[in-house]
Amino acid sequence: MKKTIIRLFTVASALLALSACENFLDTVSYTERNTSNFPASEEDAMQLVTGIYATLNLDLRDYAGTCYIMQANLCSDDQFGGGGMDDSEAQAWDHLMYNDIDAQGDFWTNCYSGIGRANMAISALDKVEDEDLRNQLLGEAYILRSWFYFELAQMFEIVPLVTTVPESVGDAAEYPALATVPEIYGFIAASLKKACDIMPSTPYGSILTGRGHVNRWVAEGLLARVYLFYTGFYSDKNGENITALPLVDLETGEIINETVGKDYVVSKLEDCIQNSGYSLVPDYRCLWTYSNKATKPDYPFMADCEDSWYMDAHNPEQMFHINAAKSSHKYNYLNYYCGLRTFDSGDYKGVFPMSRGYGFGTVNPDLWNTWDAADIRRMGSIWSVWEEAPDFDSYQFGAESQMEESGLWQKKLISPACYLNGKWSYEFTSIAEYYGQGKDLGRKKATNDFTILRFADVLLMHAELTDGKVIYKGMDGMNAVRNRAKLPQIQYSVDALRLERRHEMPFEAIRWGDMRRYGKAYCIAALESQLNQKIWNNGVETTMKDQGAGYRARYEATWGFRPYPQTEISLSNGVLKQKDGWDATSALYTSWK
Repeated sequence: MKKTIIRLFTVASALLALSACENFLDTVSYTERNTSNFPASEEDAMQLVTGIYATLNLDLRDYAGTCYIMQANLCSDDQFGGGGMDDSEAQAWDHLMYNDIDAQGDFWTNCYSGIGRANMAISALDKVEDEDLRNQLLGEAYILRSWFYFELAQMFEIVPLVTTVPESVGDAAEYPALATVPEIYGFIAASLKKACDIMPSTPYGSILTGRGHVNRWVAEGLLARVYLFYTGFYSDKNGENITALPLVDLETGEIINETVGKDYVVSKLEDCIQNSGYSLVPDYRCLWTYSNKATKPDYPFMADCEDSWYMDAHNPEQMFHINAAKSSHKYNYLNYYCGLRTFDSGDYKGVFPMSRGYGFGTVNPDLWNTWDAADIRRMGSIWSVWEEAPDFDSYQFGAESQMEESGLWQKKLISPACYLNGKWSYEFTSIAEYYGQGKDLGRKKATNDFTILRFADVLLMHAELTDGKVIYKGMDGMNAVRNRAKLPQIQYSVDALRLERRHEMPFEAIRWGDMRRYGKAYCIAALESQLNQKIWNNGVETTMKDQGAGYRARYEATWGFRPYPQTEISLSNGVLKQKDGWDATSALYTSWK
């Protein structure tokens, strides 16, 4: 269902959009409440902010196939589009094309819905009397609003900037104007800086609003990510040396003289590393769900691991994650999209612990083949049919017309199988320890969350910004994550750092942003590493080929940004105009050629 910003803000101005939260908050109706009387209690304030998280959760729901997470993974050099012959949109993303010009309309609407809720919370939370709680909740709203805008900016580049709740229905009915790139990033940076300034310095595990909520440390980590993308990508795109993030006045929206430079970002990262209480999980494998207590006993790869999966929100490395809504019949569709396509036989024992799904995001063999096998993160991140299939002969290439199949599948975005009472079960979350109460939940019920930011990334960003300054347990951030992977320490260099980021965080929606901020030449070379790799289309062996004009021409035309949804263009009264490079002649993908 397509909804416009205009309709969203009409609701917001009339009712403070509190009635729109009813689907997500198990509480009484808010249709009688408005800005003059809400929130009336700390519980009200908590519920108001919970409504923002509920919108964030939509990335894991029915729209998971069109969210930024999926787009970033499939556009990167680490993964092909995959899917079946009828999943043209997945393949189009991989080749920087489109199959449905409106595919990301729901993503657009969801982001602006979250932004609207955050704006409403920020305008109303001054009524909370407890200063620490007020600042914690305000900071959460600033962080989540910044994240929605950062996703939009990476996806579309230039978007409308809505910073306040409309004062009247008339104001809401006017489609917002497009902002400039400095204004958008200045607003993101100012919001994150505000969160850094006001939020309590409470260590991980003791956050006032509970586990799983964003906090001061998340603001510091995200500020570094935004800084690195903006200064890297736009230095290259604009042909100038950009060394700071702009800032806007959050009250007026005007760009101010103050900026956020590298020294400030480094100081915030060091604050996070030294004071947050976050730490690296001792065994890399225990970050991922295949190490869970139900799957682990039957999975040879985990035989020598003494620990098991650190559950979501109980993980000292997991800083910011999207919670899978366990009150719905569909929990985390990202897991389902990225599972193996159904075998005709229906027998999955030969691919244990992988589970079934739509087959999106097959792995580029170049990543596997150029990765040192001694690095536990390689097999910790990738399932190889040749290395791990319990019964290779049972693996069926081309199951349900699988496309761009490589025999390599990522392990991070699946909900792995387990044996439940001696019987094969689609997902480990069926056992009582993981929400299932011992009953087979079946597919589409993955309850594990998606991690947006973890402590390893903070360490790597610090290493990148300080050229390898020692910061964590006597090591620089790059060697700290290498040490966790039982790899020897090496001399810091830009190339070494970039490779370390690729090996530490594949399939986490980070590589695509890294490729782009490293420069056009780097990005195009990375994209073209996919060419001539062995794949199977519908069971027939072939090699990966350029589609349409090819990776190089498509990136040069678009810089990696996606098209505006046509429905939004039509409803914007001329505010939105489609960007260059997205005409049907050059960008429309219909099928593999």
